[in-house]
Amino acid sequence: MAESEEIINAVFEDWAVNLDGTIEELTSQILMGAHGVIPDPEKSEDAEIKLQRLIRRELTSMMFGYCVTINGGSASAETGMVHLVDENGTDHTRLGLHSAFLGYLDSTGRPTV
Repeated sequence: MAESEEIINAVFEDWAVNLDGTIEELTSQILMGAHGVIPDPEKSEDAEIKLQRLIRRELTSMMFGYCVTINGGSASAETGMVHLVDENGTDHTRLGLHSAFLGYLDSTGRPTV
């Protein structure tokens, strides 16, 4: 059985890989004009960097909000809470999941803003 920290880091890595893939895919689609946005070909490198930062910031913020909800820091906690408990019985619900996720992104070299 894996240790609780190893389990939560595996979950964070899954989330981070999905985040990275979504950022790459959205950036690619937008820069290719798939959504009606026609980038300036003379500024494509600059546009790609700015677009990736924008998408990363917004999606990371959304995921941070999900973690806050799991931690009981949103209005839904007044109704009830879903608990994030690993196979060892460790309850990660109120362990600062939102901060831990941002810390994981930082520690793996992924920008959070």
